[in-house]
Parts: sequence; C-alpha cells; structure tokens
Amino acid sequence: MFRPRGPVGDEQRRYVNAVVGNGNALLELINSILDLAKVESGLISLEAVEFDPKEVTEKVLETLAIRAHEKGLELMARFASGVPDTAIGDPLRLGQILINLTANAIKFTDEGEVEIRGSADRGQFVLEVRDTGPGIADADQDRIFGEFQQIDNSNTRQKGGTGLGLAISKRMVEMQGGTISVDSVLGQGSTFRVVLPVHVDEMMEAAE
Repeated sequence: MFRPRGPVGDEQRRYVNAVVGNGNALLELINSILDLAKVESGLISLEAVEFDPKEVTEKVLETLAIRAHEKGLELMARFASGVPDTAIGDPLRLGQILINLTANAIKFTDEGEVEIRGSADRGQFVLEVRDTGPGIADADQDRIFGEFQQIDNSNTRQKGGTGLGLAISKRMVEMQGGTISVDSVLGQGSTFRVVLPVHVDEMMEAAE
C-alpha cells in the first residue's frame, strides 16, 4: 500500500482531488454510454411485476439524500391520494429514471428544493421531478433529451455531466410506452414529467 513520505500539501491535495474527480467523471461517462447502448440494442428487458411506487421513490430519496444535503437542498416526495400501494410495471427501470431526473435536478439547483410528485390519472401513472434551479430556455427544451446534448451556458459547463442522463431516461420511458417532457421558465425552475401507462383497474382495486 502506498503511503506518502511526508505531509500532503494543499497543492498536492488539489492534484489528487482533480485526478479523483476526473476518474469519477470518466467512469460516469462509460457507464452512461453502456446503459445507452443496452437500451438501443434491445438488451434491456422489462418486467411486469407488482411493486409499491412510494417504496421505489423512498429508495431514490435515500440514495440521493447526502448529495442534496451537501448542497443545502430540501429533497422530498409527495403522492396524491389516488396513488395505491401496488402498481404493475418495472420498478428497477422506474427507479433508474427517477434517479437520473432527480440527480440532474440536484446538480443544477443551488438553493431551494427538489421534489418528486406522483399521481394516477386516466390509466396513467404520472411522476414529476420539480426543482427550483435556473430553468431552461424554450429553445433548449426539445433538444436536451438528445444524446450528448447540454445547454450551452456557463452554469452547465461548470456543473459538468455526460449529457446522456436525459437521453437514457427518455428511451427507458418510451420502452414502457410512456412519454417524458419538461416545463420550465428561466429563473423559476423546471419540472420533468413522466407519464407511464399502467393497469389502472388493478391499481385501483389494490387501493380499495
């Protein structure tokens, strides 16, 4: 095991942190590319099992709680009364979508809150991830779901990222027959909305 021969100075520490940061960024990029390749090649299969949407969301909150806390953000979830404890779908893919959207919201939000909201409406399960970040201009809202697409401003360049998280989320949503969209106003935050078809009769029967 390597041990430094003397005390580590500030400059050496900055070098080490830079190496670690670059390594993590490269690993994130590789994992994102692999995920995207799996989706596009059809190697990812979907499950149709019973699961609790609230439990999936709670696990996402637990996963990202430290990241939100480090930025001083409030991270929370809220579900409408019509959402039952049992739904039919793929909890793993739903969790991946939520992690991508919520982590993205935390990354670009410097103060305020990030909230996950869930509801059931007309045979569809609706999930929204709302943040109080800088918002997205109208001209950028369509292209952000493309591969390696990022908003070209100083804030985005400072935050970094692979530009693949939203593209992967979009493909995973579409694999399940759903849609994803964004509603945003500059300076007022963004809300990403995922709509997935579900077996509403089974959902409602489980809730009764």
